[in-house]
Amino acid sequence: MHAKSNYKAADDRIIRCLHRGLAIESRPFLTLAQELGTTEDELLEVIRSLIANGFIRRYGAVVRHEKVGYSSNVLVAWNIPEERIDEFEAVIQGLTEVSHGYERVSYPEWRYNVYTMIHGHSKDECLGVVERISSAIEIKEYTLLFTKREFKKRKLDLEGL
Repeated sequence: MHAKSNYKAADDRIIRCLHRGLAIESRPFLTLAQELGTTEDELLEVIRSLIANGFIRRYGAVVRHEKVGYSSNVLVAWNIPEERIDEFEAVIQGLTEVSHGYERVSYPEWRYNVYTMIHGHSKDECLGVVERISSAIEIKEYTLLFTKREFKKRKLDLEGL
């Protein structure tokens, strides 16, 4: 189905299917493999190869949090000393409530340089996660930006590529 270093039409079909999204089920790659006429193991090997060869750089999910019961979320802006960024990253890596985190430039009038998006079933649950992170890293300088309304969320459009 796939030669390790050569990109094939079958690879394009797999990438487009991955972009479309996976079913919410216990073995979504099995379902996709069946649709593509291959085995789950073969499909996963092709995906690993596409990643290893740089054809796929990143694979993520766009979750409609409110549809799965997460009614509250907060963007937390943290002031993390540069020498502790890796330590902070290690703390948030294992937290399923943190969907993403970024390091950005800070400014004299806005000293925050790290951002995390935290999702919970309630505001209190989100605050609990913030407190766990704050305690684990021993950083108390942060600000909370709770979401009031979502304006836009979309996947990348691959049609023109």
